Amino acid sequence: MTEGIFYDNLGRIVFSVFIFLICIFGLLGNGTVFWFLSFRIAKNPFSTYILNVAAADFGVLVCLITFLSYPLHFELLRSLFYTGFLFTYSASQLLLTVISIDRFVCIFFPIWYRFHKHKHLSVIVCVAIWILAFVTSGIHITLLLTGKYCNLSSYQFLVIALLCTLLMSLSTVTLSMKVYLKPHECKRGKLIMAILLTLLFFLLLAIPMDAVQYLALFQKDPYLLEYAFICASLNSTINPAIYFLVGRKKSLHSRERIKSILENVLKEEGDSKGE
Repeated sequence: MTEGIFYDNLGRIVFSVFIFLICIFGLLGNGTVFWFLSFRIAKNPFSTYILNVAAADFGVLVCLITFLSYPLHFELLRSLFYTGFLFTYSASQLLLTVISIDRFVCIFFPIWYRFHKHKHLSVIVCVAIWILAFVTSGIHITLLLTGKYCNLSSYQFLVIALLCTLLMSLSTVTLSMKVYLKPHECKRGKLIMAILLTLLFFLLLAIPMDAVQYLALFQKDPYLLEYAFICASLNSTINPAIYFLVGRKKSLHSRERIKSILENVLKEEGDSKGE
């Protein structure tokens, strides 16, 4: 039994170190994106979404690191940081869903999008998403602190996953068909390329994450959450890498500054004009 406990603890340490390393890269990437979009790059309605996604992903990674840093017997602190993870991860899912819908409307209804979209709509939507994520997570931690524990977090993951996965899957498939099967109708810009890659990786990483949360309702495997956290950390780390890779110019000798790379991605807000 002692040997089994030793290998169990060793496995947890390996998982935690691996997740910690991923989170460090993600914090650097999302922190950089947040800094430049906040202070160095002129804001536009779409960059507001990217700014909020970077903030949400940064929060996810911070909560993961702090949650994994505390031993199991610090139940209250771990619960608080897990609630923070639930809050920021839900916000990230909802923000990416809104981004996919925004690009869908932009490409399929370009005239309406250009002349009828409210200039402050992105700010209003982002505020509403943060409030929704905060309220649902607040209910979870309130029940926990009052001793009325129920596995609300898993159900929250399940509901948001079903909603977001369905909407993002439909948007990603239709956008991909429009952009790649009918290129004469839709210009392939850096922005839409970055969005499609972001949505694709999100679906690949979020579906296992949400599936594990659902399985946790019925199966008490100590490694289930570790697998889920790996998917979540990768998902929150990959987006800045996508922006930098897509925004770079193809010249092998190009030494672009980060500001220029991000501007290359975000300047094509209206990348489809129905031409």
